[in-house]
Amino acid sequence: MCARDSVFLSMVSMNTKQTIKVEVNDLQVGMYVCDLDRPWLETPYLIQGILIQSEDDIERLKRYCTLVYVDVERSVQDVSLKREKGAVNVNQQSVINNAKAHSSHATFSLDNALCRTTTYSDSRSVEHELPAATKAYQATASIFDDISNNIESNIKFDIRVAQDVVNTLCESIIRNPDAAMLMAQLKVTGKELYDNAIKTSVHLLAFGRHLGLPRKELAILGLGGLLMDIGRQRLPKSLQTKRSLWLKPDERKLMKQHVQFGQEIVTQLSDASDEVVMMVVQHHERENGNGYPNGLYANQLHPYSRMAAIVDCYEELIWGQPDLQGMKPSHALKELKDNVQNGLSLTLVEQFAQCVGIFPIGSLVELNSGEIAIVLAHNRTQRFLPSIMIICDASRKPYAAPVTLDLRTAGPNPAGVSYAIASDLPQGAYGIDAKKYYL
Repeated sequence: MCARDSVFLSMVSMNTKQTIKVEVNDLQVGMYVCDLDRPWLETPYLIQGILIQSEDDIERLKRYCTLVYVDVERSVQDVSLKREKGAVNVNQQSVINNAKAHSSHATFSLDNALCRTTTYSDSRSVEHELPAATKAYQATASIFDDISNNIESNIKFDIRVAQDVVNTLCESIIRNPDAAMLMAQLKVTGKELYDNAIKTSVHLLAFGRHLGLPRKELAILGLGGLLMDIGRQRLPKSLQTKRSLWLKPDERKLMKQHVQFGQEIVTQLSDASDEVVMMVVQHHERENGNGYPNGLYANQLHPYSRMAAIVDCYEELIWGQPDLQGMKPSHALKELKDNVQNGLSLTLVEQFAQCVGIFPIGSLVELNSGEIAIVLAHNRTQRFLPSIMIICDASRKPYAAPVTLDLRTAGPNPAGVSYAIASDLPQGAYGIDAKKYYL
């Protein structure tokens, strides 16, 4: 076999999917690039996976790579190898038309979309930021209530007012994300749709902060998170807060309509930006084309929609049903990584895991003493040693006066052993309601 054949036609198996090694100069429109000849993080592409849709995509890749790997199954059309010609036959115009048929929106290059531009540092402690985070949370819940009332009456709502409120929440998260994340985890309005919307907004704001997105982009991301499931309000009441993991087939079909309802709401009843609309429309799409409603691929998706998909899946996993407990956060993060093959971005999943940490703010943990605690704040350089509030003894009996500790400086417990977290726990473990002990 000649050198060109060995470079161009090397067949490898990656995650049981057929992948071919291709010189960048030989890329064709319609190919799905799943890996590079260098780490993704050494390039401006923060999101892994590119669907080649134009010569510009190829020229951009030439700046960073010589060889890439193409996933045959995830390419838009069948990729036929022709060794004698050293080329892959793809009907380019058909591929372009296919992509256009999938979405009425423009496609997105990713080299600049999520490049880190800002490095944030905590300017306040959680204790000092908590009052401001509380006010921002309450204001967000209030504006969401107003939006919901307008939707019920089919009256247009002022998106600028919603954006102003999200901006306030954004500023709190920029100062210290742990305070707002604690509020989102432990404070409830009594209306699950509201609480889920605010949790999503907070998680996406924190995620964007972690990635170093500028303030303006964070504000868009936060508003998109607040509104992306707004279409659920037009579903039957029995379905509005039901988790998709436990839906029956007929319920699942009906649930999928919330995306269309959400698009109608944000386009007809508000002046939402294109980015917000795309988060509403695309947060159930997947990079391998197996999502809905349009079966889009890879960089046909807006980067914020890809982030929203991860947050949406994470919250689905950790929050259970009334009769069924959710997952431990550590198990949920592992599940996200396992689901990369089902269309989530590996790079973004890893970044999200770093953002929330193995012991997320507001989560329950069991200490090596057997006591139960709430995680209150992260230590940025020692994520396994957060600040905690011990709320129950080893027999799960609540303490009359919970004890707050910073595990970096806590010293030994009464048994003479240094305090440490033994494991994380799902929300509601042992019948414990963490909200009672903190907020």
